[in-house]
Amino acid sequence: MIRNLINRQFSKRLIHTAPKLPLQAEFSEQGINGLLSREGFQTGWVDYQKYLTTRLTLLTNGTADETRHPLHITLLSAKDSTRQRVFNVASQTFNNHFFFEQLISPIKNETAPSRSLEAKIFKSFGSLQGLKEAFIAKSEDIQGQGWIFLVEDESKQLSLKALNNSGTPLHYSGNLLLDLNGPVSEEDYVTSLKIKTNIKNSVKDNSLPLLAISLWDHAYFLDYGIEGRKDYVSKAFDSTNWDVINARAF
Repeated sequence: MIRNLINRQFSKRLIHTAPKLPLQAEFSEQGINGLLSREGFQTGWVDYQKYLTTRLTLLTNGTADETRHPLHITLLSAKDSTRQRVFNVASQTFNNHFFFEQLISPIKNETAPSRSLEAKIFKSFGSLQGLKEAFIAKSEDIQGQGWIFLVEDESKQLSLKALNNSGTPLHYSGNLLLDLNGPVSEEDYVTSLKIKTNIKNSVKDNSLPLLAISLWDHAYFLDYGIEGRKDYVSKAFDSTNWDVINARAF
């Protein structure tokens, strides 16, 4: 009994915490000039990421996930329906950091895609402006909350994925590519069968996420209101720090 008490006294639990962004001090003081106000940044990153990491700590306390990175938790829980709550929080934690990590004030933004990435963008979207317009158009595919990801597949082709809720582009069973809460079109039905087959056959999803834009309400409501999603997506794209994206692609 004494040994158990001693072990309990000196045992420690690990907690998940929000990492500091490279420009966090500037953003906390001024907001992301041209994209988010100081209050918008506080809500979208500081408050929300603290909420997510706190939830993740509570859900993983005393389990093997306690010591894992949110990305690893996402991948491990995506294919396990009994761990859906853990997956949702872990995936959202990773996605939100992935998004805010790439942001820079559009007024100060002098970054550009690398030559190799630019060539891939031109091949898939015609131009950088074409990619921006594709992001704006793709945002219409999400009626509620979600994410848009620019991904590179194993053949080095670029495409956009509109993912519902806390979907991840890293695993078929967790991408939440389809909104199945209402009537399902024939195209969506065929897509669902393909996803089901890939999962059943353990086909790996080798999509590499390069760029993300959050379509969650808290990311833009304070600064853009209910009707301002397209304007927000446009400015979020202009706020892309391509130095970060180039490193992800490499």
